Amino acid sequence: MMRSLNKKRNSSSRTRKYPHRSDAFTFVELVVALAIGATVIAVSVMAFSTINSQGLSRRQLTVDIGNQNAYAFYQWTDPRAAVSEAPSFAATAMANSLREEFLGDLASATAVVCLARNKPNSIRPTNIAIPGSLDARTLITPDNFRTNLIDPSGVVYTNFNANGNGSAAATNLSIYLLYARDDSTNVTVDAIYESDMVNIASPKGVYASVRRYVGTNMTSYYHVFYPDATNGTYQCPPAAFFTKANAALGLARYRQAENRPFYFVWWPDPSRRVVWWPNTNRMDLGTSYPPEATNSSSPRSDYMRQAGATSFFLCFPAFPPL
Repeated sequence: MMRSLNKKRNSSSRTRKYPHRSDAFTFVELVVALAIGATVIAVSVMAFSTINSQGLSRRQLTVDIGNQNAYAFYQWTDPRAAVSEAPSFAATAMANSLREEFLGDLASATAVVCLARNKPNSIRPTNIAIPGSLDARTLITPDNFRTNLIDPSGVVYTNFNANGNGSAAATNLSIYLLYARDDSTNVTVDAIYESDMVNIASPKGVYASVRRYVGTNMTSYYHVFYPDATNGTYQCPPAAFFTKANAALGLARYRQAENRPFYFVWWPDPSRRVVWWPNTNRMDLGTSYPPEATNSSSPRSDYMRQAGATSFFLCFPAFPPL
């Protein structure tokens, strides 16, 4: 009995040590596998070489945004900005992150105000004093907010209501996110978001930047460069939808909301090659603008022109009561 068990054990051991011939690779199979592996490695090396020698050099560049912009945007003393050329997946990821941060700030805000401007911003308060004679709930328009609390002389911000299209002539934007605390004489500024477009002569194009500030401290940002683009004068970052009751205040240009006023706001899209087309021929879509988009007196022209140019648009209420 014992000899029989030993015999079986020895047989099993020999089987594991010396597998049957049909379980191994043949010489032809090894040659084919090696050939496939060599091909995959060669193709990978060629692809990596192409990306390394051409892709990165085409996608990364340094542009001179000017000393004033560099300091106002980032507190840099060097006007040169290393930026990705659109389309850029890295810049798009940063833009998505900043948009999520904005929506988080928006959820806790008491009031939101969009102010248009044509120059770098230099006004970033953390606290705004409200005059004792002023009822802040009457600040139903951005320009009321500007003239009463932020920039009465118009040093930085343009008149949102001038000739009914003040913001349409401005290419830059500041968004104030306010929070009313238990203080009737002060309003806290939780954050300020800014978007700016800068024409670059060489290399020709538009440098776009979106940033978040708490006071004078920049906390996050994204930027991108659009080659061969031109910053059109009609580019309008926000399109305001005020209530119908405000039509008498010179806001008839903008479509009126039935109840609550609100904004549409566009941020530059790093995933798109173009920013916008200042002519009536939509070369990017192969179609033409509808009549309301090319009519300068139509309120829809401010946002119809954005179609196909950016997917980073936001909708939020305009200055709810404090």
